[in-house]
Amino acid sequence: MNCQAGALFYRFFLLPCCVKAVKISLKLAGPSCNICSRPQPVNEVCEDCKRWESDPDWQGILDHNRSLYRYNDIMQEIIAQWKYRGDAVLALIFRENIRKFYLHHYTDYIPVPIPLSSKRLQERGFNQSELLADFTNEPLAFYEKWQLFTRKSSHVPAVSPILERTIHEEKQSKKSRRERLSSKENPFQLSSDLELSVNSKNIILLDDIYTTGTTLRKASKLLKEHGAKSVCAITLARG
Repeated sequence: MNCQAGALFYRFFLLPCCVKAVKISLKLAGPSCNICSRPQPVNEVCEDCKRWESDPDWQGILDHNRSLYRYNDIMQEIIAQWKYRGDAVLALIFRENIRKFYLHHYTDYIPVPIPLSSKRLQERGFNQSELLADFTNEPLAFYEKWQLFTRKSSHVPAVSPILERTIHEEKQSKKSRRERLSSKENPFQLSSDLELSVNSKNIILLDDIYTTGTTLRKASKLLKEHGAKSVCAITLARG
């Protein structure tokens, strides 16, 4: 099979099959934590989030995270293929659900991707969180415009690259839970030319995996210190 034929097979046969498999087998459903989306027997705040909320430094910092998929072996392999082996087209598997979820719940929130360090971006060639955020800003179909009209919304806020990562850290996937939670330094800063755009705004962070919530809370803390009204998150999977 030549390269062109392989690309066509991938895009028009393999990718649609992956999309269908994800929709059927991986979508997160059932009771979960009201804050972080961890699956559990009842809809209430989980023990991890209770610990976060009991700490005065972190209480109320992240309003909530909504994860769309289960982080099982299939999802782990898809994300690894996408992030670490450079197969950025796999992001299209998640396009429809990310877009629908954002348009249904967060059209008055500014989409903000979690940034990579410049070194990590150079290594990877793309930022997976930016790919997810960009799905929220694609041209609206007629029925999507109608949905916004019925909710008295006139437009979707543009993606804002307001966060910058100033510290290059070891990959989160290589860190233990204890190491993630013990890191005190905030690796983020606000882009100086966009700093004023945070005040009194609703922000929706986009990232691939929620594991301990440390990354999202550090980003949220910075945004709220600069006047953000509300900071929530959409993540692909709840690890």
